[in-house]
Amino acid sequence: MKNNRVLQIICIALVLTFALTTIAVAEKAPVVGISTGSSGTSWRDIMIAALIEVGNEYKEAGKIADYKLVNNITNGDATEQANIVRDFISSGVDIIMVNPNSPEALNGVIKEAQDEGILVVAFDATVSAPDVLNVTLDHYAWNKKNVEYIFSTLKKGNAIEIYGLEGHPANNDRVRATDDVLKQYPDIKMIARTSGFWDQTRAKEVATQIIGSGQQIDAVVTQDGEAFGVLSAFLDANKLPKVMFADPGTAFFKEWKILRDKGADFKACAQANPPGIGGTAFRMALQLFNGKEFKDGILKDNTYFYKVGVFITDDNFDEGWEALKDKPDDYLLSEIMSEDQVAELFK
Repeated sequence: MKNNRVLQIICIALVLTFALTTIAVAEKAPVVGISTGSSGTSWRDIMIAALIEVGNEYKEAGKIADYKLVNNITNGDATEQANIVRDFISSGVDIIMVNPNSPEALNGVIKEAQDEGILVVAFDATVSAPDVLNVTLDHYAWNKKNVEYIFSTLKKGNAIEIYGLEGHPANNDRVRATDDVLKQYPDIKMIARTSGFWDQTRAKEVATQIIGSGQQIDAVVTQDGEAFGVLSAFLDANKLPKVMFADPGTAFFKEWKILRDKGADFKACAQANPPGIGGTAFRMALQLFNGKEFKDGILKDNTYFYKVGVFITDDNFDEGWEALKDKPDDYLLSEIMSEDQVAELFK
């Protein structure tokens, strides 16, 4: 009898130990590894600030144990980014967030992470790896709207395109949109296309070279984080395109206002690509880690497409100017979905 009682006590102790361990594991605050892919531009700096803002919020609230944010040394390099993700895996993180430099090249390392039970979320652009939540704009639709405005305004003439990082999935989708819209305008000739690296200085340099060729340039298709540099190159050359994409930021809007006030033959359109999407993705990642599921119809092919509501042209310029006029020159329109807004997307 005594031996049986001892065995019962031991069994009860083991069950309680197992139960407490299970509860502790279930309630474990995760460690998050974040690979930004690149840094050093205004857009990326604001994106990184949004990630830090949400990371600090969650850490102070005890919702995560910690977060590690690592930038590429070589911007846009997918091989370096894969090695950063492997470092996260070996360090034992629970969630990996990645702004991918390639839609395909990270798939192998993503599977390595998933095999270790790590949740992987891609933001700002997409990966084709299965079982990964992508949080992004519909970059094709985003740029299609810009280019449709530019080409429908121009109708006939010469255009140039200064696009983003070569091979980046977001840039790929945007360039494809330009190609598709261009087919509808046979009287518009694309006379030059090159990368501006999503960087104002680099974009200004390549624009200066194209302007220096002496060709007539009537329209410019470019992207956020480059347009002010491109416009600066035209102003330095005492020239202007008739229509172009505008950075949704203070520096561009100041020059745009000056041109409007002068009555210049110049039009532009601006559409935000919110850098805060990294913070939004952070909120969604934590919901998934905590066992939540998206409501039916929210995702399309494992992707949440962030909806941008504001599109600014000369017709509603004052709306954008009011939001930007008191901001520093490097400020870009941004937003982060609130905790409550994100929670509404889940069951």
